[in-house]
Amino acid sequence: MNRKRCLVTGGAGFIGSHLAEHLLELGHEVVVVDSFYGEVPCDRPKEQGPIPLIGGSTTDKQLMDAIIPEFDVVFHLAAILGVKTTMTRPVEMIESNVEGTRNVLRAAYRSGCKVVFASSSEVYGKGAPPFAEENDRVYGATAKLRWSYAVAKTLEETLCLGYGAKGLPVTILRYFNIYGPRAKEGPYAGVIPRFIRASLEGDDMPVYGDGTQTRCFTYVGDAVRATASAMDPKADQEILNVGSAHPISIGALAVMVKRLTGSPSQIVHVPFEQVYPSGFEEIPNRFPDMRKAKRLLGFSARIGLEEGLAQTIDWYRAQGGGKRS
Repeated sequence: MNRKRCLVTGGAGFIGSHLAEHLLELGHEVVVVDSFYGEVPCDRPKEQGPIPLIGGSTTDKQLMDAIIPEFDVVFHLAAILGVKTTMTRPVEMIESNVEGTRNVLRAAYRSGCKVVFASSSEVYGKGAPPFAEENDRVYGATAKLRWSYAVAKTLEETLCLGYGAKGLPVTILRYFNIYGPRAKEGPYAGVIPRFIRASLEGDDMPVYGDGTQTRCFTYVGDAVRATASAMDPKADQEILNVGSAHPISIGALAVMVKRLTGSPSQIVHVPFEQVYPSGFEEIPNRFPDMRKAKRLLGFSARIGLEEGLAQTIDWYRAQGGGKRS
């Protein structure tokens, strides 16, 4: 693949920082734009040098108009995320995410820059898995604010497809439960960081609901490999799932993390209504049909869940996980 000038929006975040590193390792020129000021938090070899960071937001139309023409590819990962934000500040989440994506697409369309857009498995709603890219989508009632993020991502995907119909090369990636080193911790963050932190500190490991809900977890290294491969023109104007094909229940996941950490922590069940604001609705099962990504890009996940968890646990331990302040 020829050397590309790559811009990663949201590149100081979890997936974005890994993607920036991976693109650099592939020999591409990489610049990050993020609303957090400072260096990208990457543990890359020093001889590679720092990845340039532009402090700013995709909601700044003038900034997007100024910088995007300098690049061949924009990987648009910047977004307001999180279940809590989705349910407590849906207006901010929807307006910011949609405006940012619109600004990126408009600037890219004028300059002919390819866009790889990070969407989410949330768009599938609560239909019956496995979810293929052409599946119909089923959402809950409007009053269930839990669906606001899915609706916003659907609108953003539609904008991508609309600009694609006008000639913009664009690829939409639907991520399925990405985890790994640097994943955000917190009560509303991913279940894997929550389990690892609790197990390393000897705290109770909270399983929300009865633990029978299933998900497919995708190691971040696999996710960024798929994301980088989406530069291929074969992926233009396509929607592709990015995930693994091996579902596991949340209860079984907690048992696996407890075993891998050797933790004395107790696994406890917590009702959803004690954790999330009113309007939450859980999805019983979610896992992707990965045939399209395999056919178009030759992609399939390489890192199994146990191996990926072990690497993630090692990273948390290296960061002082398990040490109480």
